[in-house]
Amino acid sequence: MGEPVDTEPAAPSAEEIIIKHPLENKWTLWFYENKSKVWEENIHEVASFDTVEDFWCLFNHIKPPSQLSLHCDYNYFKNGIKPMWEDDKNSTGGRWLLQLPPAKNSPQVDDYWKNLIMSIIGEVYEHSCEINGAIVNIRSKGTKIAIWTNNASKENGDNIITIGKKIKEVLGIQNEKLVYEAHEDTANKHGTFAKHAFML
Repeated sequence: MGEPVDTEPAAPSAEEIIIKHPLENKWTLWFYENKSKVWEENIHEVASFDTVEDFWCLFNHIKPPSQLSLHCDYNYFKNGIKPMWEDDKNSTGGRWLLQLPPAKNSPQVDDYWKNLIMSIIGEVYEHSCEINGAIVNIRSKGTKIAIWTNNASKENGDNIITIGKKIKEVLGIQNEKLVYEAHEDTANKHGTFAKHAFML
């Protein structure tokens, strides 16, 4: 009789243990806190990531939006794109915007934000290449969550609408109003509101 066969599974090698799951794009988290009249002095690059594991490592170690102070923003953008209208990748774009009550009174804001970020870094949108990033603004009058896209032209309306419908599906907000604003209109708005190019 030969030696008994060892049926114990081999221990994973160190190389197998540290394998990470790459994302389609590299993303950067920016944090905005309104302390100065100079916008550039208020925005700071926090960290970049290009794997699922590194995203969760970052996401799980920062406060959820509902715990941020007023006049603070989180911004997740594709690496190399700054969360500002003037960036070349944003200048001809716009944003799908969801307006919510103040974060302290809006328990779903954290889940909405998490699901939205997971959806953009996971590239679940048919036109993911048009999505530049997402922003959550914490203000006394309410919380704004937005996805920024790179092409706000009327000719691109079908793609914009498709993205908006997917956002509503991802967030499960069929009864909430979602509006799309071109950054150019937002920058030149009169009063509180920019004109809406699309509404769902």
